This record gives sequence, structure tokens and C-alpha cells, in this order.
Amino acid sequence: MATSDTHSYMNSFEHQVTQIKLEVERQFRQLTEYLKNRKERLLKDLKEIQNNHKLEHDKHKQTVSEIENGLKSAKEIFQSSAMKDIQSGFIKSLEERQKEIESELKEKHISVEFDNTLLGMIDEFGKINVDSSNDSSLPVVQYTGKVRPVVSVGTQGNGRGEFKNPWGVVVEHKSENIYVADQLNNRVQVFSREAKYLFEFGSDKMNYPLCIAIYKDRVFVTQHLGGCLLVYDLSGKFIQQVGTPGSGKGQFNHPHGITIHNTNGDIYICDYSNNRIQIFSNDYSYKSQFGMSILKSPTDIQLTKDTIFVLSDQNPFLYSFNYNLTQLHNTVCDSIRQHLKYPYSFFIDGNDNFIISDADNNNIVIFNNT
Repeated sequence: MATSDTHSYMNSFEHQVTQIKLEVERQFRQLTEYLKNRKERLLKDLKEIQNNHKLEHDKHKQTVSEIENGLKSAKEIFQSSAMKDIQSGFIKSLEERQKEIESELKEKHISVEFDNTLLGMIDEFGKINVDSSNDSSLPVVQYTGKVRPVVSVGTQGNGRGEFKNPWGVVVEHKSENIYVADQLNNRVQVFSREAKYLFEFGSDKMNYPLCIAIYKDRVFVTQHLGGCLLVYDLSGKFIQQVGTPGSGKGQFNHPHGITIHNTNGDIYICDYSNNRIQIFSNDYSYKSQFGMSILKSPTDIQLTKDTIFVLSDQNPFLYSFNYNLTQLHNTVCDSIRQHLKYPYSFFIDGNDNFIISDADNNNIVIFNNT
């Protein structure tokens, strides 16, 4: 194997190891938080039972102890070679134990409510866990339970219409076709507005496709491990690769979110591990960059008439810049931050609603800026 090929292979391997490590750490944090929340709920329920019903608590205290032991062993579980299988079994056993507790309390005519959100707002099976609550002090709505989807697309797998860790999604406004980045299957799948599978593309070039955008007749897909941006037409025909792995101008280290300026066609890309935003002109040539001394792991970006908003998965989570690329102190950002924990993506609609997906909180936060 040539030296350059070896170097390229090692870079790709290191990227994959880094991505797996980040995902394991994220899921470990989520499971730990879930277990802590369950413990708090159980302790609260035990206190209420003791005060109001004078029932025997030993069995339920034992359950709390089981949860504590689960927290201690969670790290070992996530470090094992059979992580996914063990994780699945671990969560299943917790859910079964929860059902047993609920049944026991129901027999005693005691009503309790458990937090049933597990790992991820939208998991690889396409399930969305949403419930609604409202903070009356701020114009923010958080959804953390179950909603009925307008349309459901796909199941887990690698066949047509199946997904492995679907990530970015965008709707082409003329045809209303739905384009979905199917990350672990290294492809983009396209569906009609009725959720009928149409076609797929990119499997010959993609390496962890993450986020996706459409501008006019072009489809833009960031390659999280490929360290580049791939450009296609609406039919899936390959047009061009933009950028290479690295830290120089026009290079990427785990590119994430992408958006296109709707007037001049400039392309804004979150260069996640280089802690910056890079801008390319509509002919795909490098134009500028910003945020290097400010941003921490930017995940997504949205543009308004006067402001560039950048989302990060690390505190302070949301940044704002003007089009001179100068950071702004924005009260919108300050108000939203307190509701976020591990945000991944967001959108600003025509009514100035900020719609943010927060993976660790297992919810969607909606903030209105009017």
C-alpha cells in the first residue's frame, strides 16, 4: 500500500474511532441521566407512599438500590465489545422492572408516572418520544413525550426505505420530495410527500453523510467522516466534491450542519472539530471563515435577514453573528440557552420560531423571537 494511501486509511480509521467514541460517550451520558431521573422519581414516589398510604416500602427501596447499582455498572457496559447488545438488554430489563413496579402500585390503588424517554429524541427506528410542558415565565415550549406523526417512513435495515441512523432531512419545495441522509448506510434516500420510496444515491462516494441542504437544483451533503461536502443534482447525479480532510482553509474535520444563503447562494458549513464556520461561494470556491476563537463544536447553522445563528453541542450552545462576521450579544440566545443540554440541530421558521432538537433532554424546544 502506498504511503499516501496508508495515511489516508489511517486518517479515515481515526475519524471512525473518534466518532464511535463520541457516540458511546453521548449515549452513556444519556443513559446515566435517565437512570438518575428514575432514581429521583422513585424516591419521590416512596416518600409520597410513606406519607399518604403507610405501605411497606422495602421492595421499592430495593428497586432504588438496583438503579444505583445500574449507574455504577453503566460505564463498564458501554466499554464492552458487545456494547449495543448489552445496552439493549440493560434498558429492556429496566423497562420490565418499571412495569412490575407500576403493576404493584396499581394493585394498591396508587397512581404514579414514570419518565419513559430513553436514548435519543429520534432513534434509529424512527420513534419520536414527545410530551408537552410549558414554562410560563418565557415564550418557550418543550416537548418530551409522544406525538402522533403525520407520516411514518421506514424501519431499521439497509434495504430500500430502511434506515441505519438517519440524520439530516430536507424537503425540495417544488416536488415536495423528502431527502434523508441515511448515515450508517452511506446514502441519501428520496421519498415522495406521501412517504413512498423513490430512489437513492451516493453509496459509491459517501462516508457518514450527516446534514443535507437543497438550493435551486443542487443537493449538498456533508460527509462527517469523509471530511468534505458532496454536491449532487436533484436526481442524485454527482456534480462535485468540495474540500478535503484537514484544518486548512477549505478543509474539514467532521463537517456538520449546512445552510445556503437564499440570495447569493453562499454555502455556510459547520466545521465541527475545527471549531469554525467556513463559507464557500456558489461556484464552490472557498470564501472565508469565522468563529475560530469563539465557537465550540458547532453542529448547525441558520441564517436570517440580519443575523447568522450557530448552534453548538457545548455550552453556551447558541451564538449569533452579523454578516460582517462579528459576534453579537443576542438576548434570544441568552433566553434559549437555559433550556438546552445537548442540542444537535435547529430551524428558524417564517414566524421567527426557533425549533431546536436536544438529544440529551430527549425533547424539542420551540422559542418564539417576536
